[in-house]
Amino acid sequence: MISKTELESIDTRYFNVLQMGCFAIYLQSKNTKHFWGIHVVEYPTFRNFKVYHKHNSHNQYHRHRDARSLKVAIEYINAHDAFQLNGRKPVKNYTSCIGIQR
Repeated sequence: MISKTELESIDTRYFNVLQMGCFAIYLQSKNTKHFWGIHVVEYPTFRNFKVYHKHNSHNQYHRHRDARSLKVAIEYINAHDAFQLNGRKPVKNYTSCIGIQR
């Protein structure tokens, strides 16, 4: 399950929250208007997040990638937005475009 703390960590200034629950979150980026679905999958020994993406509301979601945490999934979405807004030119280090220090 996605914890209440994790749900509250989603930046509503950056995303339109379409649906939020304990097993899935659906967001729309305010920058690119792309749609995102984040699903939690829990196995007996670890938990994983599946990130789904679509460009328009009438398209179907496609699997974008996996993430080890909700925070990492949001970082991937931010990096994807930076890539799109950069004219689809490769961004060398995705963390540098969103100000995250490792």
